[in-house]
Formats: sequence, structure tokens, C-alpha cells
Amino acid sequence: MQRYVSKMKASAMEALELAKKLGATAAKFHYYHRAAHEVAFESSRLKACSGEESQDFVVNVIVDRKRGSARGNVMSSIPEIVERAVTFAKNGAVSHFDEYPAPAESYRKIRLYSPSVNSLTSEKLVNDCQGFVDRLMAADSTLIVDAGGSFDEAESLLALSSGFYNEDASTFWSIGGGFQKTTGTDMLFSGTGRSWGELNSLYDFNAIYDDVMFDLTNAAKIVKASSGTVPLILPPSVVMKFFLPVIMGVNGRNVFKGTSPLQDKLHTQCFSKAINILEDPFVDFAGGSIAYDGAGIPTQKRMLIENGVLNLFLYDYDTACMAGKEPTGNSGCSPNSPRLLPGTVSSDELIKSVKHGIYVKQMLGFGQTNMTNGDFSANLALGFLIENGEIVGRVKDTMIAGNVFELFKGDVQFSSDIHPNNRQPYMLLPGVTLNA
Repeated sequence: MQRYVSKMKASAMEALELAKKLGATAAKFHYYHRAAHEVAFESSRLKACSGEESQDFVVNVIVDRKRGSARGNVMSSIPEIVERAVTFAKNGAVSHFDEYPAPAESYRKIRLYSPSVNSLTSEKLVNDCQGFVDRLMAADSTLIVDAGGSFDEAESLLALSSGFYNEDASTFWSIGGGFQKTTGTDMLFSGTGRSWGELNSLYDFNAIYDDVMFDLTNAAKIVKASSGTVPLILPPSVVMKFFLPVIMGVNGRNVFKGTSPLQDKLHTQCFSKAINILEDPFVDFAGGSIAYDGAGIPTQKRMLIENGVLNLFLYDYDTACMAGKEPTGNSGCSPNSPRLLPGTVSSDELIKSVKHGIYVKQMLGFGQTNMTNGDFSANLALGFLIENGEIVGRVKDTMIAGNVFELFKGDVQFSSDIHPNNRQPYMLLPGVTLNA
């Protein structure tokens, strides 16, 4: 990929200076350039093999404590875009600060670019996806198989009127696959994927095949579950979805607005001691890793929840100024890369400990209830019945419901093993209402 970002510095500085001349007390210039390649198989056949290159930039300004933003992709139009952003600020949203904070003395170095990704080719993706499709079709010729992959190289520039300036380069790949199986009126879906910033052992279509074959094998028999209160086994691909209300609860803007159920729980025992959530934005090549937020404030590695105790709320710079708090380096007041810490027993042992429960793989409607206060209700798009520690078949027409803030106070357990890609453990969540 041809490099452009180093040539953009002068343009970025000129854009910031023009914004100030036009009345902005603060300005931000963000440039992004990406070259990507993608392969897609649909209905067991190659549908697309494409490549694209794109660039764009965004100008954000603050004028009289109001925000304005404009975007473009033609470099010669930068002055026009700056003027447009300043004009938009007249009717923009309120800003709670006039200027960005001064840059920090130092920032954490994170590896986001690996030349190893450049060894990927579209031909390799086609061959690997075709191999996955052929292997699944050999296992069951009635399947409709999808597969795909991509790899890209990107560069970016962030410049603030405060003097913050940084250039980044990154690489990334992703692969995935799944199937649809229709038998009469019954439809079964399964799919999974992987991604990373360095080409390593995580690039593994065999692992994706094993994941979807787990679903295909265990779904062969349809069984009926009994309504009542049951434990759930949540695999790494699902577990963080149940923590969405907690993530919303530590959002500093929600705390300031008074909508967070955790607003008066700081430094108190909110959950089971088994629950530990680490924010770690410094993992090389991982999605979500970043050294600074949109205001140039350094990110941090820290425990959000430790042994069930809530340690802190998260604030971006604007919210921190509004609430009179210290900013935490979290754009949007959300964690950059939250991770549940593992427990002491294996996932196999967790499953074996369940006498009657559900193994949840996919849900429909989760997140459409009142997630702010922790309530959830969802249909199981794909779930398996566990009897006496063994998966005995697939359940249909089944719903789960509960409140995560109440459930997380119970006997929650986490596996000692974690998924190699998303680094999350399995979770055993007791006390969930099951309607079958």
C-alpha cells in the first residue's frame, strides 16, 4: 500500500489553523487511509473476490461551546470542509469544554502493524474458504455453506489544536464460516469467525470447522426442556453480551444523567466475587487496543470490577468536564477492550456440574428489552439441553429471561480456559428463568 499519512501532516496543521482563524476554540483533524481485500462464498459457491482502497478525513470543531463536524475524501477540499464544520457548529450540540487538554508526556507503545499480514493473498483466502466449504459439504451435503475472509492495511493521523499529533499504521485479517440446514420447517444456523492484527496460529479454518461441527452434531436431535429456573452455560462468544448492562452502568454519561443502576455503587460489592473485568487496551494486534482516546488522553490498563467490587466509572473528556470528574481515556465513556478474567475450573467441568440446564450459542431479541436496568428476555436461536452434565440435543421454541444485576450476585462461575481469539472464558450463570 502506498503511504500517504506522512504527507498529510502539513494539511492537518493548516486545517487546524484555519479552524481557529474562523473562530473555533478547539479543532480536530482525523485522516484514515485503507487498502482491503475480501473474499466471500455464499450458498457454497464463490460470490465475490474484491479489493478496494479508500481514504477520508473528518474535521471536528468547537465554536462558542457548540460542536460542528464535516467529512470529505478529496484532499483539495480540506479548507471547504473546515468552513463547513464551523458553519455546522452554529446549530451543533453543546460542548462542555473549549479546548482539548495538553498532550501527555508519553503514550504506551502498542504493536498494531505486522508485515506478516501482507503475505496473505486473495488466492489463499479463496483456497482456504473453498477447503472449508468442501469439508462441511462432505460432512453433510444438504448444508448451505457460507465462508469468507479479508485482510487490510491501514494508516491514520490524529491532530488536535492542543498540540497532540500521532500517526498510526495497522494490519488486520478476519476469517469466518457457517451453514444453514433446512429440514422441512426446521431451520438451523451456525457460524463463527476469527480476526487479529498479526498472521499467526489464530488463522485457522480447522478451528472454525470444529466450532460449527459442534453445533451440527449436537443439533441433530431435537429435545424438549422443562420450564423453570435453570443454569446457563455461556461460551466465550456469548458471555460478554450478558455484561452489556454492566458496561452501560459504568458509562460516566449514564451515571451523570442518573440512568445508571450502578451510580451509587462505586467501591462497593456489587456482584459475586467471581466477577473480575479487566480493561486492557495494550494487547498487541488485538481489536480494541489503543494508546489514546479521541481527545489525546492516554488509555489505561486497570480493573473495572475486582472481586465483584466496582472500581471506577469511565469518562471521555466532554463528559468528565460536564460531571466535574477526571477523564479516563475512554471515548464514548465505554471500555476499550474489556475482558472477563478466568476462574479455576475447566469448561468441561462446568458443563459436567449442570444437572439440568441450557448451553446458549445464539439468541434472538437479546438487547431489545430494558438493558439499562439489567432486564433481558430472548429467544434461543440455537441452544442445547444439558442433562446430568451432558449435551443431549437442541431445544426449540424456548425463551430465557432474568435480570443480570440480580443474577451476577449469585453463584457465578468462570472457566479456567479462555478462547484463544477473544480471550473470554465460559460462564456458568444459575437462576435464569426458562420458558419452554
